[in-house]
Amino acid sequence: MPDSITAPTHRRGFLGRTITAVALGLSTWKPAELLARAIPDSPDAKDMWLHALKGKHRQLFDMPTPNGGIPLLHVRNFLDTYKGAYGTTDKDVNAVATLYGQSTVLAFSDDMWEKYKFGTILKINDAAGQPLTRNMFAHPKEGDPFAFGFLDSSIEALQKRGVVFILCNNALNFWVGQLAKGGMGTNEQIRADLLAHTPPGIVLVPGMVVAINRAQEAGLSYMYLA
Repeated sequence: MPDSITAPTHRRGFLGRTITAVALGLSTWKPAELLARAIPDSPDAKDMWLHALKGKHRQLFDMPTPNGGIPLLHVRNFLDTYKGAYGTTDKDVNAVATLYGQSTVLAFSDDMWEKYKFGTILKINDAAGQPLTRNMFAHPKEGDPFAFGFLDSSIEALQKRGVVFILCNNALNFWVGQLAKGGMGTNEQIRADLLAHTPPGIVLVPGMVVAINRAQEAGLSYMYLA
């Protein structure tokens, strides 16, 4: 089940326990039921996010789980350590972070977190111990259980520093299909809803398994973030 809602169990493995089907009591995924998206036909157009990376130091961060914001903290540390130790600017350093598997939902707004109960599905609680009903990872607040309080590691803060977040179309389709099976709407309705509530700057790529390969072929180094 490529790019699906699974928790990794080792460095480059993408296998693990499936969460959504268990949490929502849903049946097996059927690819034919998913709504296709019009992604550009040209290979160059598909890779525009990759062609735009002009920094001398470039790294892709493979981030399939939210893990309390710790993966985002590693991305911030990448930028800060280059700046502090090597005197670089943010323009000299390119970081790309992946959103797929459990981290797919980090691409969506607070309204979507509340509507589709992403905190309940992934068992992510707020500071009061209740299922999270907003996207803490995009814009954490004081008191949130987010990466030891490093609020400057949020998606919004990192985007301002030039970090690119790429969202897997395959994983998005999987979530859409599972939510539809859970009675949350039709595939078309849910997909349109999620994409309409994806903050600016999130780049949709055909599939993460290929995006990672394209990035490595283009010379980006690779770091897996559990």
